Amino acid sequence: MMNLINEKIMPRAMKISQNKYLSSVSDGFMMLMPVLIIGSMFSLLNNLAIAPYQAFIVSTGLKNFFAIPNMVTNDILSIYAVFFIAYAFAKRLNRDQGVAGMIALFSFLAVTPFGNTIATIQQFLTANDITLAEGVEIPAASFLPLEWLGAKGLFVAIFVALISTSIYDLLLTKNLMIKMPDSVPPTIGKSFAGLMPGFVSIIFFMILDKVVALLPIEGITGIQSGIYSIIQAPIENFLGNNIWSFIFAAFFAQLLWSLGIHGMTAIILPIFYPLWTSLNNANVDALNAGVSVYDLPNILNRTFWQVYTICGGSGLTLGLCLYLIFFAKSSQYKTLGKLSVIANFCGINEPVIFGLPMVLNPIMMIPFILSPIVVSVLAYVLTAINILPRLTTIIPLGTPVIMSGFISTASGSWRVALFQIVIILLSAVLYLPFIKILDKKAVLEETAA
Repeated sequence: MMNLINEKIMPRAMKISQNKYLSSVSDGFMMLMPVLIIGSMFSLLNNLAIAPYQAFIVSTGLKNFFAIPNMVTNDILSIYAVFFIAYAFAKRLNRDQGVAGMIALFSFLAVTPFGNTIATIQQFLTANDITLAEGVEIPAASFLPLEWLGAKGLFVAIFVALISTSIYDLLLTKNLMIKMPDSVPPTIGKSFAGLMPGFVSIIFFMILDKVVALLPIEGITGIQSGIYSIIQAPIENFLGNNIWSFIFAAFFAQLLWSLGIHGMTAIILPIFYPLWTSLNNANVDALNAGVSVYDLPNILNRTFWQVYTICGGSGLTLGLCLYLIFFAKSSQYKTLGKLSVIANFCGINEPVIFGLPMVLNPIMMIPFILSPIVVSVLAYVLTAINILPRLTTIIPLGTPVIMSGFISTASGSWRVALFQIVIILLSAVLYLPFIKILDKKAVLEETAA
């Protein structure tokens, strides 16, 4: 069994975790954390389902004020994503990150459909059978709709960031760039070095946008609508908003952890977080539109993973820590529980993972992998039957358990916090028969010593 793990599974798992494209997407989304958290928090403040509070923020004008941060974060999330993913990828390629981010950003905007006030207003008038009074003219102006700048544009952002930065790296490798004399300051020299790649990138994406628009598929007018319709929406439904794929994600992430590879970094951040973030934003948009937290479109999303699946850290080890403190017989495991429990309350459980250890431990691998799956399925069922509310708020890293439940959604969050307590107790029960084996062995060793 160990030979199979070392010779077959470990090399493939390491290859996945070290892939420069997946790692760049992962790093880019980690850089997005402040954007996501600020937007989610203000959305929560704007939609807390407390009648006196809502009356207060409406009467004082704070409701419109609280809507602004959400508009400049979640509603234009793809703009931040394309820049930071390109930034992270360029860093791995040892290229100038700022120039790579800039090229990716204007390439992304070049394939984002602009709107026209005359066409938009005229379409509205025609649809509602309204005729303008004589002499009234519609003002002419262009604008950039938010439709493709938020969650719907995330896959295009990833695609553009990786391709444009690859173009930038390739042309610089081939010395196809404008070189400035050595007397020119380095910052200006780097900017001019990005000039040729910038031209190639934006032309490439504009041509590709026109080619995609020629596809004989209804509703596809370019890269944005094409990638969303053909790739993003189906993947979201199949991988993101699907309990079976969610279980697979939990299983594979915990399996990698058991092999000593950071499961979050290897699979969750680069593959599933973009999908789940999009589903989070769809819930936020519905919440801002007045939809009840029990009727939001998505049960599964990024917050579901944070609040339930990794409650108290990967593998749900908080219950295990509490058991070690109060019931372990060996001083070794009792001490480990005491040293680890505070960090575990904040979702940091590396001391337990490597101190117990969970890594390459055939006994502890079973509850370590099983616990998140059991809890996820239970939370999904309770949410589907409206006992638990659907979640919206991106939780800041390090937020303690219980508190994370209270800030996870705008209404009914006390139920989420209460269920987190149930999770802690349930995880302790799931770990119980396995940790008893190790604890008994440790007592015998301590007695012999």
